[in-house]
Amino acid sequence: MLMQFVMICSLIATIACMAIAGEGAVGQRPYEMVWANRTQDTHPPLVDFENLDGWMVEVENAVASIMRSREQQLWGRYVAKVIYRGTGAKPLVRIRPPTPIAIPQPFDCINFWVYGNNWAWAPDPTTPQVGIYIILRSADGRRVRIFMGRVNWKEWWVMHRKLNPQQLEILKGGARFEAIEITNGTNADDRILYFDNLSVYKEQLPPLKFQPRPKRGIDPFPGQSPGLNTGPGRLPFPIREETILPDNLTDDFRTTIKRVGKAFIFRYTGSDGTLEYRYEPALGTLSDVTAHWHGRGVPFKPMVDGGVYFASERGNTAVLPDRFQLLDCKRIDDAVLARWRIGYRDRTAEVTYTFRLWQKSLVIDVKCMGGEIGQFKIGRAVGVTNPRLVTLPYLTFRANRPAVLVTGPPEKPLFITAYIDWYRSNASMLWAENRIARDGVTFNGGSTYIPKTDGKRNDCFERIFLTVSPRFEEVLPNIPNPKSPWMHVAGERIWRAHGASNRERDYALWKNIARYGMTKIVLTDHETGWRDGGESFTLRTRAAPKKGGDEGQRIYSERIRALGFRYGLYTNYTDFAPVNEHWDEDYVTRTPDGDWKRAWARCYNLKPSRAVELEAKLAPIIKRKFGQDASYCDVHTAVMPWRYCDYDARVPGAGTFTATFYAYGEIMLNEKKVYNGPVYSEGGMHWMYCGLTDGNYGQDQEARLAENPWLVDFDLRKMHPLCCNFGMGNLGMFYGRHWRSGKTPADVERMIDRFLAATIAFGHTGFLAMEGGIKNAVRSYFMLQRL
Repeated sequence: MLMQFVMICSLIATIACMAIAGEGAVGQRPYEMVWANRTQDTHPPLVDFENLDGWMVEVENAVASIMRSREQQLWGRYVAKVIYRGTGAKPLVRIRPPTPIAIPQPFDCINFWVYGNNWAWAPDPTTPQVGIYIILRSADGRRVRIFMGRVNWKEWWVMHRKLNPQQLEILKGGARFEAIEITNGTNADDRILYFDNLSVYKEQLPPLKFQPRPKRGIDPFPGQSPGLNTGPGRLPFPIREETILPDNLTDDFRTTIKRVGKAFIFRYTGSDGTLEYRYEPALGTLSDVTAHWHGRGVPFKPMVDGGVYFASERGNTAVLPDRFQLLDCKRIDDAVLARWRIGYRDRTAEVTYTFRLWQKSLVIDVKCMGGEIGQFKIGRAVGVTNPRLVTLPYLTFRANRPAVLVTGPPEKPLFITAYIDWYRSNASMLWAENRIARDGVTFNGGSTYIPKTDGKRNDCFERIFLTVSPRFEEVLPNIPNPKSPWMHVAGERIWRAHGASNRERDYALWKNIARYGMTKIVLTDHETGWRDGGESFTLRTRAAPKKGGDEGQRIYSERIRALGFRYGLYTNYTDFAPVNEHWDEDYVTRTPDGDWKRAWARCYNLKPSRAVELEAKLAPIIKRKFGQDASYCDVHTAVMPWRYCDYDARVPGAGTFTATFYAYGEIMLNEKKVYNGPVYSEGGMHWMYCGLTDGNYGQDQEARLAENPWLVDFDLRKMHPLCCNFGMGNLGMFYGRHWRSGKTPADVERMIDRFLAATIAFGHTGFLAMEGGIKNAVRSYFMLQRL
């Protein structure tokens, strides 16, 4: 019965497709493509949808049709218009050409231009996100279904997929394009998608050239790649060789190293007590390390099973070596160096651990060449009493975060932390884990080494700071960035972002705000200043045409600054839209399997190595045209640098998150230089960038600070001296996206009170709370601005 229904629908759709739709209204090509004179697609299309004679639509629990259209324009004269709706569970629309189309050349990638119908950030239950699949058939008849992604954008975007090795193996003898499938179209009313060029091609990967960047603030380990940081000059961060070493609150101390039998004793003796770390090379892991604060408990092992782990054949997991052979262990000046040959099955490597005592921190350098290491693990603490784990607001990896391990009785505690030096790491990513179990306490995680696009992992280089102290303040890592030069400006101003709409109406709003005496404000546009609809909003130097274009933006900037405000435009060098005039496929970050890294809706991630070049090129143009004296550089401090790690083996420093970190840091420094004013960013991971940015949304959404205790120490002691973060982010970042839902005006007022109290407690500058009207704006301004 189902097959009969499908055949009837196919026949009806075939007849409909054979009829040529009238010309109707003719749409416009994306104007950025017109600016760039992009009239030819990057790859020749296998299907251009200029002729739909004989195309068929098959449906299951759906109604759908396809026709030629000029309502939207992209390549050529026509696009395909697909109208669909669901009629039952699990609807499926399958669109077939009259006969399968042979793919005439070897290929490993698919591009497909799709005009979408919903936005990721504004879910519409009446327009569910549909899945798009491309169906290929191998020479021996096997069907390969390739998922291109879910439609969560409006306007044009090119969906891209690099086929995986299993798919390529099946299709290596030749292939035919058989169909397009649309899933999850459960909408009860008709919805529309438009299709244009479907390209199937072999990706060409020519060598890439980059401008050398200034050297990093510290030299890398001997043998470690500096990435692109090989040029003249030196970045001003980090500001010291000791990087994140925690503070020692007394200067009255000394450190010694002594050999006792096979063990080495690292002793801290100060006016505040005596601490010993003991390293005895026995097992070959960091289980060989023992710590003891005299008078506060017994000796314990802080890093059991810590150390390097071989890469596993299963994904990005790792395995502990099964063989350890001590090659050498000796003292060299103020360090102890231990070399081990390790093995796992038929694989071997040589790892060197170098131990030093700096203040109360045992500093461990790790070096293992050859690309065999899949993870470094900090390990777990064993032998501690009454363990508790305390996490810190803002010291976060977003989904998880390192913890402070607290041991002993409450009246006489001992605090323990272990951090990987994020300025020196050669890893692809950091990760954290918090767990109290019978076999020990895990209070941080480690680092992971992921293969680049050439299948090779980077050599393992790490520095770990293990710190034990009876003082909580002494186990917090430092942030060795230079202090913001704009704190005198950012510190006296309240912050607000305002998405541009109608420039005259926007100006009238801010003129009225100024009439109340609220002029010590930093005002920034959001991305809507660059776009009218769904076009790109980054790498732009031309303002939204329907908002007055460049002249409208210039006049608005001038008028806002005349009110006494600092004014900044929106910039962003992470998100990269295919319709942008600077589009180049080789500018896109690659995942380990060579695919394109997706970012915000309708965007791919711009290579950090290209981002720093493009910012240096575009920022002076923006400044010259619009004259702003501040900047909001979005996203960079919201994402973990390892989220946008580029694995493209053609890029120096590929597969290392530090390459992203140093590029983004350099971007922030140049933004403030070009605009001659403070640069702000989105926040969330901003603890790494404080000082490089002059301020950020003071948000830590995962900490749920609207309901959890306010442990302010890390923010006030380490972040606050470097920059001026504002608010607790905005109210939605503090309370949640729908914070006003079902709330009375009195509820809103109380919630703003708590928001302002938290802002003060964490030492942040103010966020102008306009929610609830001018009364709340005045309250949030004058209460915070005076502080």
